[in-house]
Amino acid sequence: MFEAIEISGGYYKTLIVERASLHVGRGEIVALLGRNGVGKSTLMRCFVGQATAMGGSARLDGRPLPKNAADRARNGLGYVPQGRFVFPRLSVSENIAVAAVACGHSSAEAIDWAFVNFPALVPKARELAGRLSGGQQQILAMARALATRPKLLLLDEPTEGVQPSIVDEIAQVLLRLRRDGLAVLVAEQDLNFCLSIAERAYVMDRGRIVRETSKAELQGDKALLQELLGV
Repeated sequence: MFEAIEISGGYYKTLIVERASLHVGRGEIVALLGRNGVGKSTLMRCFVGQATAMGGSARLDGRPLPKNAADRARNGLGYVPQGRFVFPRLSVSENIAVAAVACGHSSAEAIDWAFVNFPALVPKARELAGRLSGGQQQILAMARALATRPKLLLLDEPTEGVQPSIVDEIAQVLLRLRRDGLAVLVAEQDLNFCLSIAERAYVMDRGRIVRETSKAELQGDKALLQELLGV
């Protein structure tokens, strides 16, 4: 469904990610693990067109990704960056509507869907996004990305600074959407969160993917966790 082959990239002439390969199947949640600073965020930005590509290729549903970042979103690549980056001076409803319309979808349908799946946003519908709590902004960022109707959703540190009840809500939504065929690649430091939703993981170190591992292997090998993840 999504395949990245020997992706290299970074910022300007600085190489950060080197020859990273991975794949995510339809209806599959895959974790991207590693210590801070190993290149997880940069790899995701390479996928969405926000980092400088220096080699490799990526395909979504068998088709090469377009060069333009906006076209990648229209072709089914959704992205929730670390730090959320909601539009602070737009309301919750407007944040969702803008994303939907940009990809050619109905704003009303997107808002209705978001409020059904993220009921915590309903009482905040007219509130400016910049006034929401960190957890509420994370939910809004997910709702906004899903309003584009992605085939693959990239999540970068979705639990950072988020209270446990909202983390649980995010996990339940992702598991439900997986059953509907959504593919998810999640970069995360919270191993417990990853193990609650993903059956498979890639481990990054110094800009490279150094290992592919299963959920069972991660749960049963504390030495591996200490060696590769520092946990």
